[in-house]
Amino acid sequence: MKHFTTSLLAVCAFFAVISNAQGQVFYQQLFDGAGLPAGWTTTDASSQGVLWSRCTNLTTECHSGEYNIDPFEGSDAANGFMILDSDEAGQLNAPHQSRLNSAAINCSGKSEVYAVFENFIGVFDYDANENARLFVSNNGTTWTPFQIFEGVDGGGATTLSENPLVSGIDISSVAANQATVYLRWEWVGNYEYWWILDNVSLTTINPTPDNDLAVADFFYPVSSYATPESQIAVDTFAFEAYISNLGTQPQTNIKVYAYVLEYDPNTGSPLGLIYVDSTSVPELAPGVDSFQVSIGGSFIPDLPVGLYAVAYEVSADAADQHDADNFKGDFFEVTDLLFAKENGPQSASQPADGGDWAVGNYYRMGEYNETLEQFSALGATFSFAVNAPSIPGDIDVELSLYRINDDVLSDFSNFEGDGSSMTLIGTTSFDTPDAAENYDLFDAEIYSIETGLVGVPLEANGRYILSAGYVGASSEAFTAFNNNVYANFVSTILYIGGEWGGNFVGRPNAVLRMNLDLTTSTDVTPLAETALAVSPNPTSDFVNLKVNFTEPTNATITIADIDGRVIRTENRKGMLDETVNYQIKDFASGTYLARIATAKGTRTLKFVVQK
Repeated sequence: MKHFTTSLLAVCAFFAVISNAQGQVFYQQLFDGAGLPAGWTTTDASSQGVLWSRCTNLTTECHSGEYNIDPFEGSDAANGFMILDSDEAGQLNAPHQSRLNSAAINCSGKSEVYAVFENFIGVFDYDANENARLFVSNNGTTWTPFQIFEGVDGGGATTLSENPLVSGIDISSVAANQATVYLRWEWVGNYEYWWILDNVSLTTINPTPDNDLAVADFFYPVSSYATPESQIAVDTFAFEAYISNLGTQPQTNIKVYAYVLEYDPNTGSPLGLIYVDSTSVPELAPGVDSFQVSIGGSFIPDLPVGLYAVAYEVSADAADQHDADNFKGDFFEVTDLLFAKENGPQSASQPADGGDWAVGNYYRMGEYNETLEQFSALGATFSFAVNAPSIPGDIDVELSLYRINDDVLSDFSNFEGDGSSMTLIGTTSFDTPDAAENYDLFDAEIYSIETGLVGVPLEANGRYILSAGYVGASSEAFTAFNNNVYANFVSTILYIGGEWGGNFVGRPNAVLRMNLDLTTSTDVTPLAETALAVSPNPTSDFVNLKVNFTEPTNATITIADIDGRVIRTENRKGMLDETVNYQIKDFASGTYLARIATAKGTRTLKFVVQK
């Protein structure tokens, strides 16, 4: 899952810059021809042969396809672009120092010179801010660096720039009125991702717009990317954005909006607005970066299963000339029974010091007086990789479920790294199957320490750490991570050198998901027979649940298989006398359970599906 922006507007904004400079663009390189343009060269000062090349299709020619990262979205990408693939080079003994050098460009008579280009970079260890820069020379010997990126800082985590990032850099100090000017894009890195470059032009008009507000960053209020419907209401959303004035003029009467939106999970298209709030900022001066804005009220996400997003937007009196960055947000999912911190593996890593280690994800259950059911942790879904084309069968993963002690503070500030702040309640050992591939998603059941059976009962408001451990020879494995979402809450923690710790908030987030199930399918405190009736029975395409109470009642409705494994669950408020319809066309033939739970008890009935 990435920060999403209105990418089409980014393309329009690039052409707006070029259009505004019509007649002033005196050099342009689109990389539309085969190979390197005439006079252009690529070298690696580290002598390791990590070189720039021309590409015409990122997904099939220049990208391994194993990362959950969108292809380059440049305005002219279909006609080719330059790419430096640091990932393909693998882990090197020393960082590559790869350079793309332009042919000589005549800037005579140009008292101001600005370089404008589209690019996109992904880093892991070496930040792009200082290690991926534009160098300019007017003699081919002395080179002056110019910073391109800001906030693309890696540090052992996947970090991506905007896609595309339209860069406009004032190089007048080196290039103005010079007959011979050279441009060099240089990247110092080691096993990063890639740097893509396209649509290079030189112009005498400052490409910085007069009016250019941006949402620089924002608060992501969701504690997990994916949360079961029965638990999502435990998150109360607060909203906060950071806005910047990137233009040359003051901006007045600024409005900052916070949204919760629903999206089609199949197409990714917006379906509608669920929540909106806003606040005002009287004025923002040019050059003000990441101004913090809190936005009004809060939102309790009592939402059904589906795909949603938290998004922010900024506007002002003046029409924005680069509105691609005025709207940003991140997705989240409400699921039937799945907790997850991510939506797919992007990269994999392990502690640099070696030895036994583990990674854990933090998950919190909700109030059972809201869900009206008791759940158990049925199993885990996880992913890892090795330095080989496929995973050998001798990699074992030790999965553990811990309950965090009640006296541990919500920010984990008093959490003890020796493990005394939590109690082991579930475990299993996973043996990698033959023919497993890097970044496969594996499933494993979790056994209760208390009963020895599959499924670990979870408590109302209980806090848990689900961990995956790599011991002995298995410690050579790399656990899978995703870096798209910056977690503002306790998220992923590490066990290194006999201590639990590491970064409790931020990113990356481990691919380590917890699957829930109902603890029981029997009625300990039965409701009246009139509370629930099922029809038709047998059935094939749909089932009607007739619910009847004598007063408005909050209830949880669950459809499960005969073993009690949940297929669908949802909360309903104020039910009195109504019929709920469920489509079951995809159900296999067999016996199923329909169950309703309230604060006073439950009623469970069987129904048969015949195909």
